[in-house]
Amino acid sequence: MLRNAHGMILTKFITKQCILPEMAATTKADALKELTHLLFEKRKMDGHGPALDQIMARETTESTGIGRGIAVPHARVTGMKGLACAVGRVPEGLDFMAVDRKPVHLVFLICYPPTDQTSYLNFVATVAKLLSDKEHLKAMLEAKTADEMFDLLEATSEKFAETHEQSVRKVKADPAIKKMADGHADLILLARLQLCQEMLVSARTGKSQVQQRIDAIRALVEPRVLSHYDKLMKSRAPALVPVEGDTCQGCFMRLPSKFVQQVRQDPAHIHTCANCSRFIYVV
Repeated sequence: MLRNAHGMILTKFITKQCILPEMAATTKADALKELTHLLFEKRKMDGHGPALDQIMARETTESTGIGRGIAVPHARVTGMKGLACAVGRVPEGLDFMAVDRKPVHLVFLICYPPTDQTSYLNFVATVAKLLSDKEHLKAMLEAKTADEMFDLLEATSEKFAETHEQSVRKVKADPAIKKMADGHADLILLARLQLCQEMLVSARTGKSQVQQRIDAIRALVEPRVLSHYDKLMKSRAPALVPVEGDTCQGCFMRLPSKFVQQVRQDPAHIHTCANCSRFIYVV
């Protein structure tokens, strides 16, 4: 099985030692400091200063509170070996200036190397998907220990990993759904494809299995989209990048706010950056 190759098993990037069931922080700034220091203390990165500066700067321009009591602050950190996440819970809630203006109770602070943007995309998408389920969210808020929170994240994300590919295949196969959701399905597939290609480069064993997974994903992607993806990977990898603060993270050019809003509100179509032609998604 290659479900771990999908990058959607959250506990591959979270350790029990990096989960705080009851944070000491009483403000947003203190929460960000507490979790960033935790990743440093647990040797997930060499220093915490640059990461914390980046996280704080991001929060001053746009809150990472995504609603439903969840926040996903993040930073790209040079020198890290891979994505790492610290999870903090604040039972009383924090004012995070979230999009729904409600207090934040769960903070997933994510740090990752600049070359690992695809893993970041998959990670945040999985967090948002899993905790959109009211029962999963309730269980996370009521868990008594870090061990319980870890086990919940592991069980729910493993189940999601097992069923996610089946859902994508259904979207690709059903003409009625396909007509509305081709862009969204292809974007998900491109994210999986890019992640598997990154894995193939770094893998020491199991390369044939990863290659088989790549071939299977490629067979599902719209040929026109796949052709453009291949050209990008040859000339300006990565082919799929996020847009943060209206700025494309591939060419670092600022995009018109109206266009970024359109990308955010139009998941039925796949979009590219007008400057570098990379496929884009909005975080």
